[in-house]
Amino acid sequence: MPRPLVPDRRARILDAARDLILENGWPRTTVADVAARAGIGKGAVYLELPDKAAILDAVLRRSTRDLTAEVRRRVVEATGPLDLPAVYRFGTEALLGDPLMRALYAGDVSLLGDHVRQVADGGDRYAERFGWLADYVARLQDAGVVDPAMPTETVVRVLGVFSVGLVHAPGTIGAMTDDALRDAVALFADLVGRGLAADRPVDPEAGRAAQLGLLARLDHQLDLLEDP
Repeated sequence: MPRPLVPDRRARILDAARDLILENGWPRTTVADVAARAGIGKGAVYLELPDKAAILDAVLRRSTRDLTAEVRRRVVEATGPLDLPAVYRFGTEALLGDPLMRALYAGDVSLLGDHVRQVADGGDRYAERFGWLADYVARLQDAGVVDPAMPTETVVRVLGVFSVGLVHAPGTIGAMTDDALRDAVALFADLVGRGLAADRPVDPEAGRAAQLGLLARLDHQLDLLEDP
């Protein structure tokens, strides 16, 4: 008789891999370790994910999805205008709340190994996300959150340079502590928020809708990246 399927097998694999990353680091973790921790055979792991790199990618995608959900919750519950400093603060606090995402952006090689060096190779995804960002900034300008007199492309370029630089930073200037990451993002958000503030009343609901729209696009991209 065929062996029964393990309920939520993929979730068990990702849970096991996450635990092992945090306990031992991904470089010291094997697929056999993941299988043993998940309580399934090694072959069953390969039925869900083709190799060790794919396991890590899936774990980080799930963490990204959880981070997006946390930011969405904060946006929905927020009162008053959602300016850029608030949005960056929500994202940073959510990121620092997940040790895997924190390790990714802080460049913790001991936990994630070479993945922290490879993550900067975003390929076409950077171009696609900059397109989303342009639409997002334009909507913030319509809502009065960002000065409509400022060229949208210039705003996107500034935000994009900071975001890409943050990803590349561990490989160029060294790993960052949580406090260093938080302080860098907070200062950048404050400077940009002041510099881009519009001299007119803010439409808080339009600003909130723009932020939720951006999060929905990120969720959609993650859906496309999921294995069939």
